[in-house]
Amino acid sequence: MRSRILILSALLATASAMTCVAAEQDSSVKQDAKDVGHAVGEIAHDVGHGAKKAAKAVGHTARDVTRNVGHAFRDGARETKKAAKGDSKKKSTEK
Repeated sequence: MRSRILILSALLATASAMTCVAAEQDSSVKQDAKDVGHAVGEIAHDVGHGAKKAAKAVGHTARDVTRNVGHAFRDGARETKKAAKGDSKKKSTEK
């Protein structure tokens, strides 16, 4: 996944560099390199931000799922305890 992102970033940077060079033939190599660097930086930032958002969403969902499972387990244990107490009370009253 990471290699795909890096390859995509490199392709986009190359494409932006080509358009920059085609648009301005009189610009310097240093300025072109700077523009390409900025384009790659922006792409990397966007990719990183998207990955951060996705990871955050996964983390929050996992937290909610584990919380729900924990609550269901707790509620089931309470019901089991109530049922066990009810059975023991019935046995003691029958004697």
